[in-house]
Amino acid sequence: MSKMYGGRYEIEEKIGAGGMAIVYKARDTLLNRTVAIKVLREQFASDEGFIRRFRREAQAAASLSHPNIVSIFDVGKDGQEDYIVMEYVWGSTLKDIIRKEAPMPPQKALKITRQIAEALAHAHANHIIHRDIKPQNILITWDGRVKVTDFGIARAVSSSTLTHTGDIVGSVHYLSPEQAKGAQINEQSDIYSLGIILYEMITGKVPYDGDTPITIALKHIQEDVELPSKTGLEVPPEIDTLIMKALAKSVDDRYKSAQEFLADLERIENGQTIVRENKPAEDEDEMLKTQVHRGLKQQILPAEDRNLEDTWQQKGKKKKRIPRALVITLAVIIVCSAIALGIHKYFFVPEVTVPDLKGMTLTEAKNELEKHNLVLGDNPQYEFSDEYEEELIIDQDHKPNSKVKAGRVISVVISKGPERLEFPDVTTNNPTLENAISIIKAAGFKEENISVVYSPHAIIDKDRVIGQDPGPKSIWPTSSPIKLYVSSGQQLAMGVMPDVTGYTSALAKQTLEAYNLIVIAKPEPSNEYPIDIVITTVPKPGQPVKQGSEVIIVVSQGPGPPP
Repeated sequence: MSKMYGGRYEIEEKIGAGGMAIVYKARDTLLNRTVAIKVLREQFASDEGFIRRFRREAQAAASLSHPNIVSIFDVGKDGQEDYIVMEYVWGSTLKDIIRKEAPMPPQKALKITRQIAEALAHAHANHIIHRDIKPQNILITWDGRVKVTDFGIARAVSSSTLTHTGDIVGSVHYLSPEQAKGAQINEQSDIYSLGIILYEMITGKVPYDGDTPITIALKHIQEDVELPSKTGLEVPPEIDTLIMKALAKSVDDRYKSAQEFLADLERIENGQTIVRENKPAEDEDEMLKTQVHRGLKQQILPAEDRNLEDTWQQKGKKKKRIPRALVITLAVIIVCSAIALGIHKYFFVPEVTVPDLKGMTLTEAKNELEKHNLVLGDNPQYEFSDEYEEELIIDQDHKPNSKVKAGRVISVVISKGPERLEFPDVTTNNPTLENAISIIKAAGFKEENISVVYSPHAIIDKDRVIGQDPGPKSIWPTSSPIKLYVSSGQQLAMGVMPDVTGYTSALAKQTLEAYNLIVIAKPEPSNEYPIDIVITTVPKPGQPVKQGSEVIIVVSQGPGPPP
C-alpha cells in the first residue's frame, strides 16, 4: 500500500532528491489532483535548526501568489516527517531545455528571462530573496510558462538586506560575487544569478567554469565576463549590455531591482537602445581579492617576514663569537631531534573516522572533511544517479565510519542527476501496445518501467494506445515510471433514443450520429408530413438504445399536406 501523508496525500513515485529533502509525486485524494510533496530527510528530523529552516521555507513560499511561482498548498507533519505540499508542474527544468536547445534564439531566451524576472520582482516586493536561482530550480510547462520553484534557501527579511550567516547558499556557477565573499546580500544577488542564466541560454555555456567550486567562486570575484557577442555568436549589442549590467561585480553598477531589469528588457523587446553606465573600477582591498567565503575557501595572507638579522643581532652592536665546538654540538642535537620528530610523524600518524559524505555538495563535503583532518580530492568522478540530484555526492572511495590516517585524500563521485532522454510520441495514430513498447525501448527507456492502464473506448480498438505519461517530446529520466493508457475495446453505453420527429433527414442523421448511433433511413409516403421530414423512429423517442446500434428514421416521401 502506498505511503499516505496527512491522511490525504498518497505517494505515487519519487521524482527528486536534494541535500535536505526528497520530493515525491502524489495524489491529493481529497481534491483529486496531482501534487508534489517535499519531505525532510530522516537524518534532519531530530535537528530543530533544520526543521525551523524547513518550516520557514514553507511559510515564505506560501506567502507568494504569482503565475510564475510554484504554489504552496499545505505544510504538515506526519509522525516524525515534516513535509510541504506544492503545485505539481508538468514540464521540464530549464537546465534540460538548455542542454537540448542552447544556444537559444534571443527572442526565446528573453521570453523565458522576462517570466523569471517577473517572479523575482513579486518575491522581492514581498521581502523574499530566492538566493539559489539556477536553471534546475526553474520549470517550463508544456505551454511555455515559467515556474520558479525551490525557495528552500529563501528567507523573509524585514529590511532591504540579509546579513551573512556564515554558510554559502546556492550553486557555485550561479553564485553572486557578494555571496562568494560572504558579504551582505540583497535582491541584486538574484539579478546576478538571472544574468548568468540568460548568458547560458544565449551562449550555451556558463561564463565561469573550473575544476573545483573554489576556482569558479574566485572567478566570480576576480575575472571579467566575456561578452556574449565575443563567444562566436551573433548577439545583439543591447543583449550584451543587459547581461553585462546584470553581471556587474559591484552592486553599485548592477541593476538595483528586478523592475529596473524588466524595464531595460522591455526596451530591447520594443527595439529601443539601452546604455550601460561605465564607472571606473576602484582598487579593491587585497584581502577581498584573496579571501573567499569560508563556506568555499579561506586564504590567509602570510604575515610579513620577520627580519632575521634584526632578531639575532641589533645594528651597531658588536657580535659575540660562539665557540665552534658548541656550535657543532648544538647543530648535531637539532638535526637529530628534527629527524626523530620526522620519523615519529611519518610512522605515527593518528587515525581518524571517515564521515558519510553522501547527499552533500562538494563545499559541504570539504568542510566536513576538514573537521576530521581529511582532504577532499581535486578530481571527482561524475555519474548519473536516480537517487540524488545534480552536484550532490553519491559515493566515496573510503566507506563512512572506516578508519584512515589523518591527512588522507578522500575521493568522491558526484551525481549528474538522472539520465534524461526525449520521450517518443506513442499516441499518434494509436499504435498497438506491442509497437508502442518497441518505440519506447528504441528511444533508450526500459520496458520494466512501463505500466499499462486499460480503459474502454467508444472508437479505438482493443490493445491500441490512447494516451501516454510522459507526453511526447518530454525530457524524461530513463529510470522513471512510464504509463501507457490502452483501449480495452469498445464498450458501448446505454442511453435513450433522442426525439428527431419533424427534423429533416440530414439534421436527424447528424443528431443521431452524435450519439454514436448508426442511422438507416426508410422512406414512406405521407399526406401529413412534407417531403424529407422524419415521421417517426425505431425505437421510439425515449426508449432505451445502446450506443453503436442501428436505428431507423422513417422519412416522408410526400406528397405532404395540401397547400
